[in-house]
Amino acid sequence: MSEQSHTSAPPPRRWVKGLVIAAALAAALVMARAWLGGDAPPENAPPSAAVVETVRAETRVITEAVRGVGTLRASAEIEISPEVGGRITRLAFREGGGVEAGQILVQLRDTRLREQLNSREAALAAAESRARNATRVHARAETLRAQRQISEGDYEQALTDMQAAEADVRGLRADIAALREQIAEMTLRAPFAGEISEQAVDEGAFVEVGRRIATLYRTDPLHMSFSIPERYAGRVSLDDEVEIMVSSFPDERFAAELDVISPSVDERSRTLALRATIPNPDGRLRPGSFATARVIIERRDDLPVLPEEALIGTRDGFIVFVVEDGRAVRREVRTGLRDNGVVSILEGVQRGDEVIRLGHQRVSDGTRVEVAGGAEPAGTR
Repeated sequence: MSEQSHTSAPPPRRWVKGLVIAAALAAALVMARAWLGGDAPPENAPPSAAVVETVRAETRVITEAVRGVGTLRASAEIEISPEVGGRITRLAFREGGGVEAGQILVQLRDTRLREQLNSREAALAAAESRARNATRVHARAETLRAQRQISEGDYEQALTDMQAAEADVRGLRADIAALREQIAEMTLRAPFAGEISEQAVDEGAFVEVGRRIATLYRTDPLHMSFSIPERYAGRVSLDDEVEIMVSSFPDERFAAELDVISPSVDERSRTLALRATIPNPDGRLRPGSFATARVIIERRDDLPVLPEEALIGTRDGFIVFVVEDGRAVRREVRTGLRDNGVVSILEGVQRGDEVIRLGHQRVSDGTRVEVAGGAEPAGTR
């Protein structure tokens, strides 16, 4: 929007409106005096100019948007619960605080499992030693067999001993892997970064499989599901900008992105379901908050705009009065997007035109006008 320079600040709106009202009262007083036989104005005297307030048509960004309401939800929510039963030895999180992905949250007692693991690891070491020895014996038996210096029975025994030793090694390794997995299950870690709820059990308590210990929420990003009227179904797309407003921050708008558009319209409500994703890196927004989503379905920044009060409705559409050489000139206009009391003009007005904003009720095409104060840019208050 281009800037307007003035030698002095325009008069206050209240003063301008007062001047317009005073001019109307003066005109009414003249008419009353004429009816009562007072002094008539001299013949051929030029009619007095109508006092009006004007606005300068300027270009600015104007949008068309559709709104929906809903609730902010965590983008992921899981219950922290054990896959094996056990007694809690440590709760390693702060209730209501943030946690990092992979962080230890709960430790269950694993002493007995670790003792079993140590025993199996010792047995594995012995079994591997036996397997190495059996492998050497088998290799020597094969050499002797080739030289026909060993009976077939002795050779078969060496082969059997080697296979048995190798089987023992494989079995112990499987047992160790299973024990290590069970030990790992005794340590509950955060699968993703987020915020955790209050604890549902205390340290020292025995928990069964599946018992909820706490709930973890992924709060960055958040999700919001909402619906818009069916008539906008053909105009909304995943590329549309979205703004989220919440009551806890009434003066702020949070940027979001559409990530889900329902493939069908709800038959009962005749609405289209959408879902937006809201980045929340600083954690200011909280799940469960009521929110309003504003989806911008069209944006124009290349058209002149006028305040709605400058438009005069007719049977065929709208007209405005433009000030040219001190007179009001009637123009038919075609309107476009409306946004917060401002209307874009598709035809009839160009950028920079001085349009009557207040007082146009007392003018017609060609009426002399007197502008009260300088013309403000369109959309200013």
